[in-house]
Amino acid sequence: MAFDGAAGTVVLFGGYGPTSFFGDTWVWHGDARIWVEEFPATSPSPRGTTLTYDAATRQVVIFGGEDGGASFFDDTWTWNGITWTHQLPATSPPKRTNSSLAYDANIGEVVLFGGYNAVGGQALSDTWTWNGITWSQVQTPITPAGRYGAAMEDNPTVGGLVLFGGYFTGGPWTNQTWIFR
Repeated sequence: MAFDGAAGTVVLFGGYGPTSFFGDTWVWHGDARIWVEEFPATSPSPRGTTLTYDAATRQVVIFGGEDGGASFFDDTWTWNGITWTHQLPATSPPKRTNSSLAYDANIGEVVLFGGYNAVGGQALSDTWTWNGITWSQVQTPITPAGRYGAAMEDNPTVGGLVLFGGYFTGGPWTNQTWIFR
């Protein structure tokens, strides 16, 4: 789920229930206090995924996800308030699920960190940025240990993204906090 700053609504895509993954799009209109199901011309396949609002392009961005373990994805989709568009960037991060995704106002790009790798079943510790056209891997001098399911959000007060928690491969949940600048 992500706040769509251009439309002033909240967008919910996909997720999973007790027996299946969903591929539906819902929009919360807070002023009217109602959820409206959208039926866009194109949509990502059903999956659990991560999404965020890209203030530079004024669109919601989805990267990757999974459909219950049978398939992991490395695709990028954008929501313009009417439909989903499958983006075809020259470079993309490897397939993953449960990554952390947030818009960084300092650099004007979406940042992706970590996630769970489809191949090898490991928590990832790589960082990527989305500039609205393609993904670029970022090499940082210090990197948090690989993790998935961590929360990440822009924090103008600290001048960067704050990453909190997550789950290590074969290990416990962590309460570590990291700042990406």
